[in-house]
Amino acid sequence: MPKLGMEAIRRRQVMDAVIHILSTNGWRDLTIREVSDVAGISSGVVTHYFSNKRTLTLDAINDATLQFVKALSKFEHRRSNAVDRLIELVDYVSQPSPEGIPEWRFWLSLFGRMPFDRVLQTEVQKVHRLYGEIITRLVQAGVEERSFHPTRAPEDIAVKFVSTSFGLCTLMVADPEDMPAERCRRVLLDILGQDLGVALSAPPSSKVLRVRK
Repeated sequence: MPKLGMEAIRRRQVMDAVIHILSTNGWRDLTIREVSDVAGISSGVVTHYFSNKRTLTLDAINDATLQFVKALSKFEHRRSNAVDRLIELVDYVSQPSPEGIPEWRFWLSLFGRMPFDRVLQTEVQKVHRLYGEIITRLVQAGVEERSFHPTRAPEDIAVKFVSTSFGLCTLMVADPEDMPAERCRRVLLDILGQDLGVALSAPPSSKVLRVRK
């Protein structure tokens, strides 16, 4: 029986172990035994908190989603203009292993499983929706600042960007030679800039914005 007061710690260990396994080895090695080995706790403790592998997996995906949204929300609330915040957000997500969130290989493992799992489809759609809401608010902020001159509704821009972002970033880790991180970043900035009527192509260290005529 787990010690009293250890529930939060044990759950965190298990969540981290599941995310690590899916990020490195995929679904094949996701077993209660492997989770217990990676977490450094007994299988009995794992099953005490999670009744089965299904519950364990869905809780880990939900945990990863919360991490992802929390990390991206920081860009939304930074004290800078919307242009800089969007560029910084793209700089962040176009890294193979952004600090503070599960690396893109984790999401790639989910996408490979989606066609066979409706519940998993729903969870991934939730990530897309929350990500899109952040982008929508940043676009709206840029419109209010008169920095952006969008050709489409902010919500439509966000949907297109989020879909493209997940696609390119998973390709970046699946085939880094064909889609290196810097190329992924440039493509994302170009696609976003086209819809916003600005050129978001400044290097990461630069704050220069070139407005399209």
